[in-house]
Amino acid sequence: MAETRIKRALISAYDKTDLVKLAQGLAGLDIEIISTGGTARLLQNAGLSVTLVEQLTDSPEMLDGRVKTLHPRVHGAILADRDNPQHLEQLRRLDIQPIDLVVCNLYPFEKVVAEPDCTFEQAIENIDIGGPCMVRAAAKNHRHVLIVATPHDYPSLLRRLQESDCVIPSDDPIRLSLAHHAFNLVWLYNRAISRYLFNRLLERRDLPPQPLDQPDQKLRNELDIFMSRKQTLRYGENPHQEGSLYLTGPAAEGTIAHARQLGGMGMSFINYLDAHAALELVRDLQRLGPAAAVVVKHASPCGAAVDDDPVEAYRRAYLSEPVSAYGGILAVNHRVDVRLAEAVLETYSNWGKAAGASGFLLHVWVAPDFDADAVQLIQQRKKWGKEVRLLAVGDISADSGQAELDVKALGTAMLVQTADTQPIEAEPWQVVTKRQPTDAEMAGLRFAWLVCRHVKSNAIVIAKDNVLLGAGAGQTSRVMSCQIAVQYAGDQAQDSAAASDAYFPFADGPGTLAEAGVTAIVQPGGSGGDQDVIDFCNKSNIAMVFTGTRHFLH
Repeated sequence: MAETRIKRALISAYDKTDLVKLAQGLAGLDIEIISTGGTARLLQNAGLSVTLVEQLTDSPEMLDGRVKTLHPRVHGAILADRDNPQHLEQLRRLDIQPIDLVVCNLYPFEKVVAEPDCTFEQAIENIDIGGPCMVRAAAKNHRHVLIVATPHDYPSLLRRLQESDCVIPSDDPIRLSLAHHAFNLVWLYNRAISRYLFNRLLERRDLPPQPLDQPDQKLRNELDIFMSRKQTLRYGENPHQEGSLYLTGPAAEGTIAHARQLGGMGMSFINYLDAHAALELVRDLQRLGPAAAVVVKHASPCGAAVDDDPVEAYRRAYLSEPVSAYGGILAVNHRVDVRLAEAVLETYSNWGKAAGASGFLLHVWVAPDFDADAVQLIQQRKKWGKEVRLLAVGDISADSGQAELDVKALGTAMLVQTADTQPIEAEPWQVVTKRQPTDAEMAGLRFAWLVCRHVKSNAIVIAKDNVLLGAGAGQTSRVMSCQIAVQYAGDQAQDSAAASDAYFPFADGPGTLAEAGVTAIVQPGGSGGDQDVIDFCNKSNIAMVFTGTRHFLH
């Protein structure tokens, strides 16, 4: 069939952004405009000639606007296959003129239900019916009907029509691209409605149980995980890999995905992983004191401290392991002012540096927010201004933005588990040795246990006075993790507390810690060798606490 010129457009849009400009462009190309309701009034008020849908259908709007375009004279005009003579004959017999372009967007369901005072009735009324039907119909018949579903596409549409004298071949890639976009939009729309109704189901307690898929289960038979790209990264885990940041929903305040980047280079894959790890630990630690600081390198903390004073918290976190702190990620739980910015910039001058190190530098600094004069001070510093990424994430209150599900890729499959967000207050801590921990030791155990949850398995953490002294992370041997933690802690391990993310099967791990001066240990317990470990601790005058909960992190 010879390509035909685009002559008639149906415009029905809730979002009126740039709609008049589009319609004026179409009218300037001698394209007839058909429209409905408020859209038609808007265009007519702008001086445009509009054919009302009710003139086309010879039927008025019904049911308070619920039925406007749901009519054979509309959908026949959209769905007719122009390559099928029988379809064309039916249109001729019924005096239906084909529609060549559909411009349509949908009621703002997600925006409406996001309002705190939205009622169920308001939500239902904002479920669009006619719009999705038209979008799907045009997208199905995209070889003959162009479908434009967002204002973002208006300029490129007009440009193509002007350049081609309104003739766009049926096999032109733009038709398939717009159809794909349209079906994706309808899918997302239906997904939002489904989620809303499902959440309403969860609120109901009078429903009979569903035997295959309980409404209160977080891991269901089918999981709806859709991701939209927020940002393209500098690169992936390595420079030869591509990387992007995707969102599975609105970015919650107090999370890395929500962050405003105030300066520095673009973020990489590892930057985001490390920044997230630092933020999640500082979120946990802030329950122990007003000021918390965490330094992360390669997804595990190398420094962490809690104090009454922000500068002192940072100083103690830095001194946990000064060698690793260079080029690391810093997270704090409070707004960054000039005083703290000056202290961090002058880290080496204030507290010394590792042998052979030059000027101190962070790669990422995460905080709820930064004072403007603090940002200015940081960005004026040579090298810092170009490189350090300042991420303002907003309020990081303990429950803010924590995901319910943890998802990890497994080739073409996904492993899904509920997130490890259980607070330590919910764990049944039990002293299992003859000696009870002192108050200072118990405080050390709680700090060490909170940090240990954020260290890669097998994890051993040594701490004292709300400061991380040493961590052994990611080793295949728990004894080796103990040795690494002891090596980092050095002489400071004397009279310290230690945490292990999983049980000790033998007494060799506690033996390594005891030899370094550790006097109290917290671990989950549950090994067949628990009694041997307890006996060793009793003999060595070490206090030991079982938590009853393991915290592996892979």
